Amino acid sequence: MTEIGSKVEPFRVVRKVGELVSSDELVAQSTVALHFFPFAFTGNFAQGSGCEAQVCGFGARLEEFDELGVRLVAVSHDSPQVLHAWREQLGQRYEFLSDWEWQAARALGVLMEEGLETFRPLNTRGAFLIDREGVLRYSFVSQSIDQLPPVAPVLEAARALAEAH
Repeated sequence: MTEIGSKVEPFRVVRKVGELVSSDELVAQSTVALHFFPFAFTGNFAQGSGCEAQVCGFGARLEEFDELGVRLVAVSHDSPQVLHAWREQLGQRYEFLSDWEWQAARALGVLMEEGLETFRPLNTRGAFLIDREGVLRYSFVSQSIDQLPPVAPVLEAARALAEAH
C-alpha cells in the first residue's frame, strides 16, 4: 500500500480490450482522482447506496474536478465492456477503467482477500488523488464495503494541491 507523500507503486489498468494504461500514463497529463468501487450494475443512486450512488456522486462533481485540472476516473474489477455499458446507462461523462489483474487495488491498498463472504479477491471502496509526478496526495480506504468514499475531501485535497503549484 502506498503512503501519502510517496510515489504510487506502478500498476496498469484496462481501458478496452487490447488497450492497457499504466499508472504513469494516467498521470502524464494531469493530476488524477481515482475512486474504486466493487461492482457495476449494483446499488441505487436515489437511495444513496452502493456502487451506483458512488459513481454518480463523483460524477455529479465532475465540473469541479475539471475546473481544478483533475482527471476523474472510476475503477473496478469488472470487464471493460461491462464498465462501458454501465457508464453509458448512467450517463456518466468520465472514464471507467478495469483493474482486471487487481494491480491498482493492490498498489493503493483496497484489495481484500475476500469480500461479501463470496468473492476472492475483491476490491473495497476507496478514493485517491495522485499528482502528475505519480505521488499520492490523498487516500481514503473504506472500513466496510458499505461505506462510500466521500467526494468533498478529494476535492479539498485537489484545491490545496492546485494552490501549492
